[in-house]
Amino acid sequence: MDIVIVGAGEVGYHLGDILSREGHRVGVIDTDPDKAKSLTEALDVQALVGDGTEADMLSRAGASKADLFVAVTNNDQVNMLASMVARNLGAKRVILRLKETRRLQGYRYFYKRCLGFDVALSTQELAAEEIASTVREQHALEVESFADGRVQMRRLRVRQESELTSDALKNLRLPGGLLVAAISRKDRFFVPTGDDQLSVDDQIYLIGRAPDLDEFELLSGADKLGKRSVVIMGGSGVGREITRKLQGVPGVSIRLLERNVAKAKKIASEYSSDVMVLIGDGSDLDLLLEERIGEANVFIATTSDDEDNMVACQLARSLGVERTVAVINKASYRRIYDLLGVDLAVSPRILCANRILRFVRSSSVSSIAVVADGRGEVLELEAYLKGGKNARKVKNLGLPRGTVIGALVRREEVIIPSGDTVVENGDQVILFTLPDNLAGVEDLFRRPKAFLAD
Repeated sequence: MDIVIVGAGEVGYHLGDILSREGHRVGVIDTDPDKAKSLTEALDVQALVGDGTEADMLSRAGASKADLFVAVTNNDQVNMLASMVARNLGAKRVILRLKETRRLQGYRYFYKRCLGFDVALSTQELAAEEIASTVREQHALEVESFADGRVQMRRLRVRQESELTSDALKNLRLPGGLLVAAISRKDRFFVPTGDDQLSVDDQIYLIGRAPDLDEFELLSGADKLGKRSVVIMGGSGVGREITRKLQGVPGVSIRLLERNVAKAKKIASEYSSDVMVLIGDGSDLDLLLEERIGEANVFIATTSDDEDNMVACQLARSLGVERTVAVINKASYRRIYDLLGVDLAVSPRILCANRILRFVRSSSVSSIAVVADGRGEVLELEAYLKGGKNARKVKNLGLPRGTVIGALVRREEVIIPSGDTVVENGDQVILFTLPDNLAGVEDLFRRPKAFLAD
């Protein structure tokens, strides 16, 4: 596939990295010569220095023949103009990145027709929804849904010694409707076998039915959730969007910390009495103690200062908060947050890049979730078996090493398979795989030409 990206920031770099490794032809435009040089040295992409809104520059990058054009600079106006020019040059599909999509409200079809984009993605809204979804769930650090919500992938942290850490996976009495798809352990990320054993501080990726995942969380020592107290630090952008999404959720009470007095008063006037707005700094220990922040279930730091977010999350955890969440403005800090014990670190830019990856594969894959900084992917695709077979056992499929099928959806039935489970043509297959296996996995289930002709 021919892909052109305008913007070599964190979104553009992440996209270029993954797409080039998958064999796509990628061209990237940026005004910064240093960014272009870094791309050329590190990735197999064509990097051009110039203005991504100029027709000549876009033509040189291949926008007129592009299967996909993506505008992901930090400037909304630049992205909008670049999308319009690329579409008129002949780009087949156009994705527009915006900080927020509220400017489109009431005029979305008008903007879409004028600017020529197919999809507009908001970094702030994506981050807010990612964080809000984890608060709505049990104790999961990350949640992805597949097959119209009938199958989920959840990321959990093993917090203490328990039955789960007592023996090899094959000997544990786990709920039948789930699969341990992957384990992240310090610098290792791997798909486990039955002989592997969980350890404290492991982050585990589970695929299965929601009720069975809930049961697993209880087995891991998590309490049943009743009322939840949420503290949000920062009243700009993502913080306000999270507040809006959680406001009115049964059992959730919200306190929002904002250091700017005028902004705090304005925010307080926008929300009903079920949102308490406090004037102050989330890294102020006296304030945290006075407001008994340590009794909160979730502390979310959303300011534009990564260091402030780190300090606030560390203070909140030391005071007894169950879960800490931080918005990352520099994706390179993600590993630091993990080492510091922050439960969920969300990069709006990386979320945006991962969502765009779904559209790259939309011709063959229904849905995709990129996890663990691109070290693993969850695919949802329709099974079409080779060799004229209508059915085949999982163990006979020839799945690449590092690939496991987490669930099959057959009409209304959700099946968590074993090696002897039969996969039938037309089944929806939700599988976990390492990135190097993507081409092999898609080839295994690719629709035959006879089906395409129909």
